[in-house]
Amino acid sequence: MSESASPDLSAQRRMMVDGQIRTFGVTDSDVLERFLLVPREAFVGPGMAPLAYSDAALRLPGDPRRILLAPMVLARMIQGARLKAGARVLDIGGGLGYSAAIVAGLASHVVAVETTQARVDAIAAACLEHGLANVAAVTGTLAAGYAQKGPYDMILVNGAVETEPTALLAQLADGGCLMVIANLPGQGHGQVLRYEVCNGITGQRALFDATAPVLEGFHAEPVFAF
Repeated sequence: MSESASPDLSAQRRMMVDGQIRTFGVTDSDVLERFLLVPREAFVGPGMAPLAYSDAALRLPGDPRRILLAPMVLARMIQGARLKAGARVLDIGGGLGYSAAIVAGLASHVVAVETTQARVDAIAAACLEHGLANVAAVTGTLAAGYAQKGPYDMILVNGAVETEPTALLAQLADGGCLMVIANLPGQGHGQVLRYEVCNGITGQRALFDATAPVLEGFHAEPVFAF
């Protein structure tokens, strides 16, 4: 029997939602339903299906610096965006497409940006297999986003930053938000920030603590002391 046909995975998915996501403050019924419906095992690397419903972040195949966010962190970030029907979403660094697949059921259109053609092809294939026709996967620089399809009502950054994501913020529609983990200098963790644009003014607020590696292009410049 193949991994995708394993009868145990739907039960594991339910346990993930009930034991990890709900207990981490996620109460939005639409968000919870997406995490129940989307098979995470279809969006992890080869041979990693048995780990798909772990409460830990998973390494992205071929790049030890990149992870798939822990499901409870991803769910709470999406809940914090308060997506409305018809929203356009930019998904930054979503790996093999899990975050894009989740958001696709909550928004009208999702643009997923990844750095390699292999990942873009994997996102496109997985989304096609699961009937997610409103996801477009493109290659690009994560920090640059994808202004061609903007502006966006939500930008989801699947990792941490050490600098303000200026180029991404410029791609938000008025009333839109950007969700990202911002690393705290000198501390071993970060905070999920919700940036929002209102009447052309950008504000931010911290939602909860979280940890993730810094995505390429979002490192702070080194400071040299003499």
